Amino acid sequence: MRTLKLVLALLVPSVVLANGYDVPNVNPRDLAMVSSTTAAQMDAEATFANPAALSRLEGLNLQLAGSLLGLEEKYSGPDTGPLAGQSSHTKSPLVVPLSLFASYGFKVADHNAGIGLGMNIPAGGNVYWPEDWVGRGSIITVDRKIYGFYLTGGYEVVPKLRLGGGLIYYYGTEYLKQGIQPFPDAYGELATKGGAFSFDLSAEYTLSALPLSFGVDFKYKGTLKMSGNGHYNVPQGALPGTPPPVDQGVKHDLTYPSALNVGVAYRVLEPWLFSFTFTWNGYSVYQSDTFVGDKGTTITVPRNYKDGYTFRFGTEFDLNPKLQLRAGVERDISGLDASVYSPSLPDSNSWCGALGAAWWIEKDFSLQGAFFYAWLDPVTTDNPQLPGTFKTEVWVASAGITWRTDLGSK
Repeated sequence: MRTLKLVLALLVPSVVLANGYDVPNVNPRDLAMVSSTTAAQMDAEATFANPAALSRLEGLNLQLAGSLLGLEEKYSGPDTGPLAGQSSHTKSPLVVPLSLFASYGFKVADHNAGIGLGMNIPAGGNVYWPEDWVGRGSIITVDRKIYGFYLTGGYEVVPKLRLGGGLIYYYGTEYLKQGIQPFPDAYGELATKGGAFSFDLSAEYTLSALPLSFGVDFKYKGTLKMSGNGHYNVPQGALPGTPPPVDQGVKHDLTYPSALNVGVAYRVLEPWLFSFTFTWNGYSVYQSDTFVGDKGTTITVPRNYKDGYTFRFGTEFDLNPKLQLRAGVERDISGLDASVYSPSLPDSNSWCGALGAAWWIEKDFSLQGAFFYAWLDPVTTDNPQLPGTFKTEVWVASAGITWRTDLGSK
């Protein structure tokens, strides 16, 4: 049982969710403006970003987008010690996050209202290290996705003041594979899935005297009840004198953290919009992870995350009635504790930049695209499990359409 406990203890650090698995909002407009648009939602994407803004939309509105996400993490061993001179990098396949939203605006008791429905992938990704890399005892493969499903609405309580909110359902799937050192053919793997309900609250206010608006959106955490099975492949005689690890059912709680976005948008000139959003993420829920096997083994591993926050700046310029240009930059501060860093969770403070455009083929139909790049600060850790330096880069390319049946906002 001692060997089984060791294997499970190594697997637990992989079962955590934080900055490294947050996926940017891949809707092309929001991606190009680095999600600085909390106070500047214009289409069905408000279903996710700020439901209060749904009450400004008229008629049916569709925003459909797909994207490609690439991530590469590089490892360099420390200057001294047994891992000096070692290096490796991930060979992760591309991930395909989606953003699919529809909304409808109408009147209720002479007040503007709107409702929205849709889904996206707010978190997840792939981490594929080589099967024989020096850190295989920490992780080989992570394939995790958190799907978000949203049913939200907005209502204009009084002119210029709008409130909104609704239901969220998070559903997660993950597959983890980890080597058992020092045996090159031994490994453990884990597959789980589960879901949780949550909710959204939002508001938007527009000043009458100035082209200035304020927006706030809060999404409460969702604790996914994950369950599945663990499997171990240990060649005969690889662990002499100890009982081999056994297959077993596994359970754990995976919390997708609360998030608060507070934004402002100002139209300097009629064609030129500036936006800013401050994001707070409640990553401090990750003080520890608890992994429970149905063979009587329970292990708790400290994570020591602090809350994270992000500063987002974006701009949009109408070059002419058919072409909009967009750009954004952000600085993200992770709650990472480097002393317990794991290559299963690419994470660090980061700088991110993005560019994008929209081409209105017709007055009610447009093609949109964006490209986003993130440079994560290098992380140097003295974690005895795998000391060294990790460098990570992430990019996202997004394309989609917007279709409106009624133009303008109310």
